[in-house]
Order: sequence, then structure tokens, then C-alpha cells
Amino acid sequence: MTTPLSPNLDEAPIASLATQQLAAYNAHDVDAFVACYHPEVQVLNHRGEDQVVGIAAFREQYTRLFASFDRIEAHVSHRLVLGDHIVERECWSRQTKQGEAQRGDVLVRYTLRDGLIGYVEFLR
Repeated sequence: MTTPLSPNLDEAPIASLATQQLAAYNAHDVDAFVACYHPEVQVLNHRGEDQVVGIAAFREQYTRLFASFDRIEAHVSHRLVLGDHIVERECWSRQTKQGEAQRGDVLVRYTLRDGLIGYVEFLR
């Protein structure tokens, strides 16, 4: 993880939420994961197109994702926080039920909305 310039950087609300949602993701705890997101969450793919809009569709997508893999996890190698925004380089890995391993890296931008994560953009 990149060393923050300010000792309070990781205490920013968006940083705290990003940490909480990552822990829930790694635990496959869909309820704790979804609880970090705004009811009108918007998720964009790497082309800037809407991938998911609204908490019901968001919950459904991640419920399916968690059920589709035997193992799924991610960790943050770099983090940049500015105000209500955080950009993280996430290294992810997962294993299919057939034993096939998949892994990769992605930049993810999270933006705070009304005290929750309201906007997510995946950059590849």
C-alpha cells in the first residue's frame, strides 16, 4: 500500500468504506458488502458504460458472483484518496468450481454519496 501523505488519509470516510467493502468482498459476505453502497449506486465498466444501477441489481450481481466461484478475493496494492474520491489498484484472484484460476489487476475509483459509496468505475 502506498504511504499516505497525511496520517489521517486512511480515516477519510471513503477510505474507511473502501476498506470495509473489500473485507466483506473477501469474506463473501454479500450483506456487509452491499451495506457499504448507496441505494442508487452506479457502477461503470472500463468503457464508461453503466454496468449496474441501483442497489437491487448490485446485490444480485454480487450474489451471483460469490456463488459462481469457490474462491474469490482481492487486495489493494496502491491507494490514492482525495476528498470524497479514492482510486485503488486492486489485485484480484478467483478460482472456478472446476479449479481454473483467474487473476488480474484493475484500477477502481469509488466516490462518496450521502455517506456511502455511490459511484464505482472500473478502469483497465
